[in-house]
Amino acid sequence: MTDLDARYGRHRRSTPRWLWPAVAAVGVTLGVAWAAWASWTDVAAHQARVHSYQVVDDDTTKVDLEIFRDEPVALTCRVFAQSEDKAVVGEKTVDVPASDAERVRVVVEIRTERRAVTGVLDACEER
Repeated sequence: MTDLDARYGRHRRSTPRWLWPAVAAVGVTLGVAWAAWASWTDVAAHQARVHSYQVVDDDTTKVDLEIFRDEPVALTCRVFAQSEDKAVVGEKTVDVPASDAERVRVVVEIRTERRAVTGVLDACEER
């Protein structure tokens, strides 16, 4: 025993030195595998978003959808209007016919049970 060991005691490692580098290597490997898998999954042939909305009055909200399609597929879109307390106060499902145009705008008029403050696109799915 050295003087320092006698004075402060000997500290024993509770985990082996190789444990944290091994954990990091496994984490990096899993991250790379997930990124490779995510990049090879099928991407939808369409995308949709709310371009704008207009609260017309207490009973009506208009939502302007912008739809981008790589292929001429027919879509069904579900749109709803929300009130200030985030309750759904109206909803409508609209069919968008197939078209060769890559970008299409569709205006959806939603009847509401009370005044809405926003219009929201829930989903657009292929028919």
